[in-house]
Amino acid sequence: MKIYPVAGRIARDPSTLEPVPAAGKAVSDYDPFWLRRLSDGDVTKTPPAAPAIASASSDNAAAPSQVAQPAASGGAA
Repeated sequence: MKIYPVAGRIARDPSTLEPVPAAGKAVSDYDPFWLRRLSDGDVTKTPPAAPAIASASSDNAAAPSQVAQPAASGGAA
């Protein structure tokens, strides 16, 4: 199975003491250590969601146009 770290937690490989990388790590389906980490919620089988990349043209089209308005002058000074 492939495991991924959970946000806010660090799960280290017991043999190398290296944390599970964000890209995931392949481990045995029957390893008691990783099954316990999975059960405790320290790792997950679900890959992290890919960050949404917005294109520059869609950002400009979605943003409302803000035009500078001249200040209204009051009557009494």
